[in-house]
Amino acid sequence: MHEMVRRQSVAARATFRATAEALTSQPEPVPRGRLLLVGLGTSFHAALGAAHALGPVLAGRCDVQPMPSFDILEEPAPPPEGSTAIVFSASGETALTNDALKWLRERKVRTVLVSPRENSPGATLSDRLLLTQYADEESWTHTVSFTAALVAVGALADHWTAGDGKIPPAEDEVADAITAAIASENAVVELVDEFAGRDRYLLTGSGQADAAAREGALKLREAAGRFCAAVGVEELLHGVIPSLDKRSVVLAISGTPAQRIRALQGLAAVEKVGAKTLLIDTSGGPKGDRIVSLPSVPRPIATALQVIPIQLLAYWTATSEGRNPDVMGLDEQRYVDARSSFGI
Repeated sequence: MHEMVRRQSVAARATFRATAEALTSQPEPVPRGRLLLVGLGTSFHAALGAAHALGPVLAGRCDVQPMPSFDILEEPAPPPEGSTAIVFSASGETALTNDALKWLRERKVRTVLVSPRENSPGATLSDRLLLTQYADEESWTHTVSFTAALVAVGALADHWTAGDGKIPPAEDEVADAITAAIASENAVVELVDEFAGRDRYLLTGSGQADAAAREGALKLREAAGRFCAAVGVEELLHGVIPSLDKRSVVLAISGTPAQRIRALQGLAAVEKVGAKTLLIDTSGGPKGDRIVSLPSVPRPIATALQVIPIQLLAYWTATSEGRNPDVMGLDEQRYVDARSSFGI
């Protein structure tokens, strides 16, 4: 997992370049009707981040809708004519996501798969593959594939807004921002001992930061075995505080000045009931105690940045306790028995 986290800058740079070149040589038509963003688990969180980025880009041209692969199969009617689905998969082998690809193909929806594997069942089922680079995971706790997928979507957003006066971020800018997020590792490691013994985690993020909060919570569950939930910042302030105490850690993510203000108010409140806190901020606000300040970058790159400190926290929390962060608990028989009872 640690190697995959640190690979993200290289993967981002290579994926940005490869996707931009692929879209230049073979332009991707702007969707009509509806754009579906589809995936499961980490891949669905990438779909959420992509939806926040592409919604403004395609406003007035089509509806943008993130959907888990399972929900696609529950849809009673096909999307409107001219619709496109961007499907995210770290392996191209997830059975339910491939079933969704089949469902979409049967209903004549154009499908674009974002994945690091060129020769996979999912690639065969798709109309087009946007191949992410250096993003094939070696850990079951996925990290680099999430970032590479969002970088590919960022390049696609730039492709669809070409000529409107918008200056897209440069390849170096994207890679440097991710390098800066990885450089938060020392600050994160210092918190591991402080958070030790606390077994209830809460992540809060709204708007674009919602996808980052959900993905960060998943990393803490998968790698560190922590019970962790994700809520919006206003939900935190409107009813979650009574469930928090000295066993709790609350991590907030902010990407705009308004999100930062409310997140800081929420963190100050939960500290009064004994929770430990941290803010991860990409809004450009001032640095401060218990704040990890990261570069301000366009969506969806911001989503990837916001998750990286939490990936590192999950990794170092796991290793500090002798837990293998790569296998999602499957080095214990009880989790093997649980996992063996169903298929994915």
